[in-house]
Amino acid sequence: MKTFIQRLMRWFVFALASTSLLGASSAWAEEVVKMGDLPALSSAGLYVAIEKGYFSERGIKVETVIFASAGNMMPALAAGDIDVATGATAAAIYNAIASGLDFKIVADKGQVRPGYGGTMLIVRKDLVDSGLVKSVNDLKGRRVSIGARGIALDYFLAKALEEAGLAYESVNLTYMAYPDGVKALASKAIDAMWGPEPWGALSEAQGIGVRFLTADKVKAITPFQVGVTMYSGKFMRERPKVARDFLAAYVKGARYHNQKGATDPEIMAIISKHTKVSVEMIKASVPFWIEPNGKPRVQDLLVLQDFFFSKEWIKTKLPIEKIVDLSFLE
Repeated sequence: MKTFIQRLMRWFVFALASTSLLGASSAWAEEVVKMGDLPALSSAGLYVAIEKGYFSERGIKVETVIFASAGNMMPALAAGDIDVATGATAAAIYNAIASGLDFKIVADKGQVRPGYGGTMLIVRKDLVDSGLVKSVNDLKGRRVSIGARGIALDYFLAKALEEAGLAYESVNLTYMAYPDGVKALASKAIDAMWGPEPWGALSEAQGIGVRFLTADKVKAITPFQVGVTMYSGKFMRERPKVARDFLAAYVKGARYHNQKGATDPEIMAIISKHTKVSVEMIKASVPFWIEPNGKPRVQDLLVLQDFFFSKEWIKTKLPIEKIVDLSFLE
């Protein structure tokens, strides 16, 4: 009987210990956050936070889902299929929110600041070398491409033309993906394109384009908001603590990035890993400013809304509280 009781006690202690270990494992299980991404140099703060373990420190496992376009990302974000999305400010964001899709801008992902003009006007090298294009004014009537209609870069081109005394309609605008834009420069199908890095650095490396005017040299857009981070409504409502922790980790990554610098070997290796852009091209690229407190320039989002509305790319103007929620940064 004594032996039986001893065995029973040992079994009870083992069962209790096992239950405790399972409970501890459950308590420390990582929260999975699905992040939609369009790989870009301006997402450096997020990539650094992933690789430096800042999300893991807060019990978050980031699962990156690559999208081909921002248009494909919006429905997935609104449905809660992904929790976080990254991208450039665009008319599609305002239209989606106006139509009832459930998401908001919650943080910065890249800005134009003095010395940080990571998006630019790239002009065909032969036109510059021949003297046919000496200033932005010389683009009048020429064929210029942008990555898509109704994005922040539309506004940037409009302001660059305005400073040169030209109307937005004075150039022959066309829209094509940036890799196709570089090919079109090479074949002389277009005369110039406005695009982000690394396409400017790449076009110069290939000897087909010149980084003619960086965004930080245009007074009206220095400074200006370019990239944003967005949350699905479901993520904000159902996991507010995780949503706050995600941005805290991102801000830590942004600060580490800024402390080390965009051309630090460690930083470039991280960006290269996530974007598949070579370290050489990253080093040659003009960087974006990544805000160390994570806060976007809200006033610029309203300026863009007015511009998109004037072009009839959006039909409804929204109050800022419908577009932005900065409470998760606090």
